[in-house]
Amino acid sequence: MDIYIHLWTNLEYFDLLNENKLLSTGKQDRELASFFMENFPWELAETISPQYEINFMWIREIKKKFWVDAFNKIGWIYYWSDNCEYLAPTKIELEKAIDKFLEFNKNFPPHKVRSFTLVTPYVWYKMLERLEEWLEYLNNLKIKNPIEVVVNDYGVLRVIINKYKNLKPIFWRVIHKILKTPLIDTFGYEAHPAWELIKNKSEQEKLKLREEIVKWQMKFYNSSEVSLDLYRNFLSKYSVERVALDFMEKREKLFDNSRFGDIGIDLYYPWALIFTGRLCDTSAIENPSRWFYATDDICPRTCNRYDVSYKVKTVWYKMIQRWNAWYRSELNLDFLSNDFIKNKNNRFIFSPFISV
Repeated sequence: MDIYIHLWTNLEYFDLLNENKLLSTGKQDRELASFFMENFPWELAETISPQYEINFMWIREIKKKFWVDAFNKIGWIYYWSDNCEYLAPTKIELEKAIDKFLEFNKNFPPHKVRSFTLVTPYVWYKMLERLEEWLEYLNNLKIKNPIEVVVNDYGVLRVIINKYKNLKPIFWRVIHKILKTPLIDTFGYEAHPAWELIKNKSEQEKLKLREEIVKWQMKFYNSSEVSLDLYRNFLSKYSVERVALDFMEKREKLFDNSRFGDIGIDLYYPWALIFTGRLCDTSAIENPSRWFYATDDICPRTCNRYDVSYKVKTVWYKMIQRWNAWYRSELNLDFLSNDFIKNKNNRFIFSPFISV
């Protein structure tokens, strides 16, 4: 399993790649953490954000779990947002991103052929028309590896399958479902059966019944749609060869290779998506009308200037809101099996900060 990077809507990230800064060759943990803070100022709120702390911790975790020089090679580029259509680049920006991607390949020849993946969110009618311009452009590009398109919307999948045969769709973390409630991972799970089930039973029998319920609930929490034969058959029908999973701590069985068949897994780390929606509380910081109902006027991209962190008592993880989505930090890679890591069909997608 190789490490890939998710770049966002700012073309400055490609400049960092081409300056060899994102490869961060030879940097120690704290030096590397400082490097990201210095070179990603537009991703951090004006006051201290929990992203600073997570930034250092995930660098240490990746180097401990994979290899010391994990950041010396970047094998793949994911570009754009997977949640908000208002963060979409213009076609000119997309063309520049491709040019900078090709420049990166030329300046830093890869250990294997790199490819470009366009990340798309769920979209509404206006944006779907605009998105088709980009898909047509990418479909006609002559690049060694087929260009991939991350799909989080069945309408986008339909358009790609019917019109743009040179593009390869990937199902990502909005359209591919796993249960992401933080309660099970933070506090554990305890069942309290209804009175009718436990009356006239001994304490030992009650305990056994609770343990059985917890066992089945944990099996449910350790499953995803791609674990189902029916779902994998659906993916095969529409030529989808990869799906994304958010990395979730304490769920070792979620990453069991035997559950995926021939489907490749994009494992996203360290910011797991909790939920997302059309309304944008972050935008409402400066425009309250966008808080209570969906508006289609031009978005000021307030999320480039703010993130909202929640002070959740008695829990170890960080929960942050940016634009219309909420995220929680997931750090401890000890829950990731060596079998999953050794599977060459799997990818590890890292995002230094919450993508905007």
